[in-house]
Amino acid sequence: MKEYLIYISFIALSFILALVIESFLLPKIIAISRKKCLFDIPDERKQHGALISRLGGISFLPTLLLATTITLFISIKVNETTDYSQFYDILTDFMMVVSGVMILYIIGIKDDLTEVNYRKKFVAQFIASIFLILSGTYINNLYGLFGIYYIPMWIGAPLTILLCIFITNSINLIDGIDGLASGICGIALTFYGCLFFVSEQWTYAIICFSMLGTLTSFFYFNVLSRRNKIFMGDTGSLMLGFLLSFLGIRLAMNLPEITSFTPEGGILTIGSALFVPMFDTIKVMYARIRVHRNMFCPDRRHIHHRLIDIGFSNRATMLMIIAASLLITLTNFIALNYIDINIVFFIDLLVIYTYNKVIATARNKKREREISLARFPQKGSQNSCETLM
Repeated sequence: MKEYLIYISFIALSFILALVIESFLLPKIIAISRKKCLFDIPDERKQHGALISRLGGISFLPTLLLATTITLFISIKVNETTDYSQFYDILTDFMMVVSGVMILYIIGIKDDLTEVNYRKKFVAQFIASIFLILSGTYINNLYGLFGIYYIPMWIGAPLTILLCIFITNSINLIDGIDGLASGICGIALTFYGCLFFVSEQWTYAIICFSMLGTLTSFFYFNVLSRRNKIFMGDTGSLMLGFLLSFLGIRLAMNLPEITSFTPEGGILTIGSALFVPMFDTIKVMYARIRVHRNMFCPDRRHIHHRLIDIGFSNRATMLMIIAASLLITLTNFIALNYIDINIVFFIDLLVIYTYNKVIATARNKKREREISLARFPQKGSQNSCETLM
């Protein structure tokens, strides 16, 4: 019990450190952006009308590394019972992950400043995902999903690369309105951090809550602040997507030599926290292919655009999607203890498909009403005049 309390204090320290460091860095970045005129230019797809910096994600990596390394240093100095052999293994793995994050961090900065072709982004994501494999992180068990359990590395490695690229792009694409990407990622980080804590993988729990502290501060500036508003940009969303890929896959791995705890349902339990952005990405890509459009060409087919088109405000849309993500995460976590993983997966797909269908129907009806009113504007005004007479 004493060990748990000690590590709870370290986790709390990492969260507070990240919160303070990020709160210090973001105003500095905003001030530099204003001085150098580094703004995100509004267009027909974007929901903002003002000139706002999209360089918030630049602060994510330094904040995460500072908060994490300071906390780990203190934990090693204070806790005399630290298992240095296990810590060494985690540290060497994390070096590879930081290398992958750094690649996406650099390409993200370039994209936020000058824009980068999507092909170059894919190349960067592929290289970064190889570092993920080198860290010893890959899908090695599906826990009965589609009837599959153990997966050899020669299958798990390419599958992990594909999933890493997919999740990274899903987070990047869901970042369309204030607070949405940071809110969904915040739920995932909280969920992953708690599971790492239960499995006694303390270092990964500290990483999760360091990133959560960073996002908490960013969420304030992105959503609640009027004077110092800022976006995370591709630097932030690409880094978050890759980091969540690593943490999620690592948590879902069957590693009896490291921990006796594995979440029930493994890969589906972990994927539940990111189910909404992943499903939305698949749906949007499929819709673009159907109309013979480049599937990487941006449009207004995402779930947040559809909800806004129906008439919901940006804030209400953000809260609805985050609430849906939280509900799926908690429901799956509980349900997988009692129901077969394939049944739960099928129910997830059915629910979110129905949810999207209802939104699409409501959107189409609103468009039909708008078209109808646009065709007969004089008839409506004439009736109004006759009523007044």
